[in-house]
Amino acid sequence: MQMNTRKGFCHRTIAMAVVAGLCSILGTAAWAQQRATSFGTEVKGDWSLETGSGVLFSNMRSKGLDGYTLVPASITASLKLDDPSDDEGWWRGYSEFAFRPYGMAVTHGPESRIVGLDFGPRYNFVQPGWRLVPFVGAMVGFGFANTQDYPNPTVPYGLGQDFCFEFGINLGVRYDINDTWYVRLMAEYVHFSNAGLSEPARQNRAIDAIGPQLSVGYRF
Repeated sequence: MQMNTRKGFCHRTIAMAVVAGLCSILGTAAWAQQRATSFGTEVKGDWSLETGSGVLFSNMRSKGLDGYTLVPASITASLKLDDPSDDEGWWRGYSEFAFRPYGMAVTHGPESRIVGLDFGPRYNFVQPGWRLVPFVGAMVGFGFANTQDYPNPTVPYGLGQDFCFEFGINLGVRYDINDTWYVRLMAEYVHFSNAGLSEPARQNRAIDAIGPQLSVGYRF
């Protein structure tokens, strides 16, 4: 009788251990599934900060203008304006407003550097469970270049003056590594112009540049 009691106790213990193990496995699987599908349903943190660099090539619009190669480096602070809605469709997403101080080394062109600040909106296309987030944005701002003197006053050269207005559009994809860290790859078009403020003494000669940029960011 005592031996049967011990066997029954052992069987109950084993059964309880198996049930506990199964519950643990199922609970872990459910947690993992929740983590996998949490991307695209809630964006952690209202602010994000990222830094990146790339290369921009010009002038694509006219062969008569100076060819530039720009190597930008920037720090971007972005404020989340809303959250992804419950709507379904490719347009589902949320908006941000970005502020970006930047510096550009001019590796090919009359000037050697441009520094400035731009800002503007960005829209992120978000789908539940996706770590890849396509986006599109636009920026406006201003920059300062070390404009060079004309080697020949009758031949247009450089930007015309140090102060320039700037605007651009960009699109690409963000990859969410986890709830806080991400990387961003984008293509950007940038336009620099002084809006004719240097005329008639110097001709306003714009820069139209396009190229890829890569950055890494942190949400908080």
